[in-house]
Amino acid sequence: MKQKSILVVCPNPAIDVFASVDQFEIGFPNRIKKEKKYPGGKGLHVGMALSELGLNVTIAGFWGGESGQWIKNTCNEYYPNIRFIGPELKQWSRSCYTFKSAGKFDDTEILGTGPEITTEEYQSFLANIESCLSDANFMVLSGSWPKGSPEDGYAELITTAKKAGINSMLDCTGAQLKYALRAEPYAVHLNRKEITEYYQCDFDNAKKEILLSCELAAITDGSKGLFLLTPSKSYHSLSKIDKVVSTIGAGDCLTAGVVAGISEGLDFQKIANLGAACGAANCMREELGMLYNSDVKTLYSDTSD
Repeated sequence: MKQKSILVVCPNPAIDVFASVDQFEIGFPNRIKKEKKYPGGKGLHVGMALSELGLNVTIAGFWGGESGQWIKNTCNEYYPNIRFIGPELKQWSRSCYTFKSAGKFDDTEILGTGPEITTEEYQSFLANIESCLSDANFMVLSGSWPKGSPEDGYAELITTAKKAGINSMLDCTGAQLKYALRAEPYAVHLNRKEITEYYQCDFDNAKKEILLSCELAAITDGSKGLFLLTPSKSYHSLSKIDKVVSTIGAGDCLTAGVVAGISEGLDFQKIANLGAACGAANCMREELGMLYNSDVKTLYSDTSD
């Protein structure tokens, strides 16, 4: 029997550029001394991490021009089993920069906007996703949407997935978050800043509020680790590493770990431990939003709770 896959929705994929600059000087030309490009966008990071963990993955996105093709082709160079669906656009997919430099500018991100989609392209995107729901056992909704998208795009997908009997996990901000929470996804991932700003209250009360809209909440609090919340209990996990290379994509890899744990039927504490281990493993390597399964296994066995 064909193994079902995790369906990852990444509406706004990107080329992630990791650029090194000696020292930024405001108002003057600054030369990049080294740069590397990786397939990116929050959903791409989630999908690649899930594939590295051994799960079947399908990624749905809007693929813009030559850069959209580059994202898919390069992603398949790392993970040839990942399947891609979604409309191909004439406008190019966006580029996002992460700068490594001395001083305050280190690890600064500059995020591109991406293409602008039409109503027809949006409807095609929904149709592509609906057509493969029968082959999915879980859906992940991650990241921003391109211009022209409706603000309730994720909410519509959550509702569609529910009708097909499929649970979903959400990781986004802004208007998409507002509408998506009304559709009540199974799980949500937010960090401390995002959740307190959204609910306009202190951290403890925000953690209570989020559970009115979902059954499972993965809330990250920086160096304090992950709090995995259910209506009846809170589970904590913290995974530490000796050297942080880059934190870009750590939250996406944590999402992947939580989803993998859910898919494998682990108990909540083990799900929290796997999520924390995946987030930490991402920080150990230069490739943005990626991890090694061998690192995850080591960190998972050492994870504290």
